[in-house]
Amino acid sequence: MNASSGPSREQLRAHRQVFWDAWQKACADLPLNALEVRIARVIAMHPEYHGYFDDMERFLERDFGVDDGMNPYLHLSLHLALEEQVATGHPPEAGRLLEYLIVRQGRDRHEALHVLLEVLAETVYLAQRRGGEPDVLAYARRLRELMPL
Repeated sequence: MNASSGPSREQLRAHRQVFWDAWQKACADLPLNALEVRIARVIAMHPEYHGYFDDMERFLERDFGVDDGMNPYLHLSLHLALEEQVATGHPPEAGRLLEYLIVRQGRDRHEALHVLLEVLAETVYLAQRRGGEPDVLAYARRLRELMPL
């Protein structure tokens, strides 16, 4: 994938197809694999996006401009990435900050995840602007900065 051109239309469709399939299976109460369970949980947390799952072709093909706010597919993907970070403990700051926000600040889990999501989104954006990989050390440092000593 070229950093300046981003993913191809086929790559976007394939990524979105995974989300579509997981949600359709969850809604039909069909068995889900571990990834599909995580995807379905993330989608369930976002009823404002459920309407996108009514028409498969529209779901797979829709483009979002800068003026549309955060792309819902990007938002769901970032949520999924955060869930993976917390589950694997990499970086450990993600899980620590999530726990701090929930236990010490009394935020609900979804609201707390959105604090982390803002940092992750900015990290990904900066990497795309540079045309490289996300700076994991800078990301972990930003997460640490959100927790008092």
